[in-house]
Amino acid sequence: MKNKLLLIILSIIIIQYSCRKDTIDPHVFERGQIISAELIGTRSVENIRATFTLYDINVASQINFEYGVELYAITYETITPDGQETQASGLLAVPQGISVAAPLLSFQHGTVLRKNDVPSTLASGYGMEIGLIYGTEGYIVCMPDFLGLGKGEGLHPYMHSKSEATATIDMIRASKNKLADLAVDLNNQLFLMGYSQGGHATMATHKIIEAEYDDEFNVTASSPMAGPFDVSGIMADLILEKAEYVSPGYFPYMLYSYNSVYNFYDDLESIFKAPYNSSLPTYFNGENLYSLSDVEDILPSIPSDILTDNAYNEIVNKTKTAVWDALEDNDLYDWHSVAPIRMFHCNGDITVPMSNSEKALQYFINNGVTNAELVNPFEGGTHSTCLIPSILAAKEWFNTFKD
Repeated sequence: MKNKLLLIILSIIIIQYSCRKDTIDPHVFERGQIISAELIGTRSVENIRATFTLYDINVASQINFEYGVELYAITYETITPDGQETQASGLLAVPQGISVAAPLLSFQHGTVLRKNDVPSTLASGYGMEIGLIYGTEGYIVCMPDFLGLGKGEGLHPYMHSKSEATATIDMIRASKNKLADLAVDLNNQLFLMGYSQGGHATMATHKIIEAEYDDEFNVTASSPMAGPFDVSGIMADLILEKAEYVSPGYFPYMLYSYNSVYNFYDDLESIFKAPYNSSLPTYFNGENLYSLSDVEDILPSIPSDILTDNAYNEIVNKTKTAVWDALEDNDLYDWHSVAPIRMFHCNGDITVPMSNSEKALQYFINNGVTNAELVNPFEGGTHSTCLIPSILAAKEWFNTFKD
């Protein structure tokens, strides 16, 4: 009798466990799905005005301080360059108390190597300020950190156009999901903007949205600013010539990045001279603990001097075709855009020469695009000094579309 009773009890337990197991929904991966979203800061109108007045009263005079801004760190689901599931993070800036349907703007930041030098950490100078400038004027601003940075894992696939775009698109999706939770309405306008690498990412995002996601997104206007659009031509020539270059860290960053995606070297360190074959892995091991300035402290001023003679000759003579295939795969000047594009680029930029944007503009014209423009917002401006004039000029242009 006791054994029979024990069997009945065990059967009931098994049935109940099985039922519970059947009713538990397994996690289903979805690009743009939010993993976490946390309010990490607020800025009042007075605080934002004081911040920019202290920075530069002329800059402050070009901002319409209307809203305070709430800042949310978002971690979301996205994909790796080869389409595998992963996560990324970014920052969402929402105007406080906004009661009208607002436009959404996605800002793509420039080159960073250190993991925490990104918008979602509120690190100064890495994008958060763009959220304040545009947010206080009534734009909702999302700012992807990109893969491998912020909450992402592994080495950031630097200057890889496809993953720049997918991380940005999925950040836009995650932002829309969060805004729905906050009961904040969008007006269906989407603006894209980015500077330097962010200009490259902006061009990539615009291109891929119109080619693959036009049933989901409608780009209102985009401003790819100071972007290295001709990776295999202008930028490769600049970095590979035997001359000093202002940012030699770009070269190993691109080599490590592209090799992680395209695998053109089995042992990347074998192409570097000593001591770079032993020192560079520390900076590009996927932990992302160092800044690009830290890398440049150990580099020669001529970027290609890190290569062995054999590796240099293979690349320059284009016998290592896989390298050039990777570079060409990330060129972004030869396509046909639908939404208006206004590139901003200064003629004193020797880091990412204005010829990148001039070439892109010429190809747009050749491809029949009639709403693409190139504007120099600051005569003689360098890659650094052109940033703020470009940001403010893009805002003025976007405001002409804003509902």
